[in-house]
Amino acid sequence: MKKTRIKEVVVAITYKCNARCRMCNIWKIKEHFGEITPDDFLRLPKNLKDINISGGEPFLRKDLGAIIIAIQKRCPRAKVIISSNGFATELIISQMKEIIKIMPDIGVAVSIDGIGKAHSDIRGLQNCFEKDIETIKELKKIGVKNIKIGFTLGGYNAKELFEVYYLSKKLKTELSLTVVHSSENYFGKINAIENRDEMIQALNWLIDKELSAWNYKNWGRAYFAYGAREFIKKGTRILPDYSGILSIFINPQGVIYPCDVSNKKIGNLRDIANLEKINKNNLNGCEQSWMVCTARQSIKKHYIKVILWIIWHKFLKVKI
Repeated sequence: MKKTRIKEVVVAITYKCNARCRMCNIWKIKEHFGEITPDDFLRLPKNLKDINISGGEPFLRKDLGAIIIAIQKRCPRAKVIISSNGFATELIISQMKEIIKIMPDIGVAVSIDGIGKAHSDIRGLQNCFEKDIETIKELKKIGVKNIKIGFTLGGYNAKELFEVYYLSKKLKTELSLTVVHSSENYFGKINAIENRDEMIQALNWLIDKELSAWNYKNWGRAYFAYGAREFIKKGTRILPDYSGILSIFINPQGVIYPCDVSNKKIGNLRDIANLEKINKNNLNGCEQSWMVCTARQSIKKHYIKVILWIIWHKFLKVKI
């Protein structure tokens, strides 16, 4: 495959899932046959910078280690993170013990959307919160250094953001935020934005917290949270969308989409000759989204605008 402009890939390696999340019907409606194999990952663009291994629950793939080996061989410079619901602690730890031998700097993002029963109710699993905390602690014990808490903000858990933020500080992990989205293709569900004012209030609080820190990563997360707030308020992005140009989503059967909220098929990892054809057609279709996977490349491309925003609100103290 020739060099492409694509820098970021989100790949759902399976739609099998052991959770029953309120915002997602993957576990109920998705097909599980014909999943891409480790060898298929040798067709990824070599110049990728970020790879998010998602699902379903990716640790349900018994060959996850072989997938990591293929990614390491094909995309040695890529930052890789595995997004997990964190519920199957023993399975996750047993696989990660081998995976960190292959890729020591690999990250794991564990979903936590509330404290205690609130999180368990959202994820549809009893004692899910306790299991997730155990998973994070065990990941630390075996030497995983890049651990994140992934918080999905909806109208149903806006007030939970405050305590989850402090939990991330207590556990010494980063907090990764996303806002609940709708997708017939990926989530298999339409998620209406409810309690908009509470969501905006929670995001305002988070923006202030992140800007008050003295770390550029926190400032970047503040800008992302600002983008999420504006998306909730106006339904529009604060930066252009480059999905299908700088980033793509790949489903478990290898079908390529601009992003996971788009229904537009633009290729297949198994049979596409080269991804330059996607770039030339400038195919996106993810304008109605503001997730890390659709925002990161936009933020990098428009970094001057982001820096000016940080200076304006962090150092000049202009109210957001």
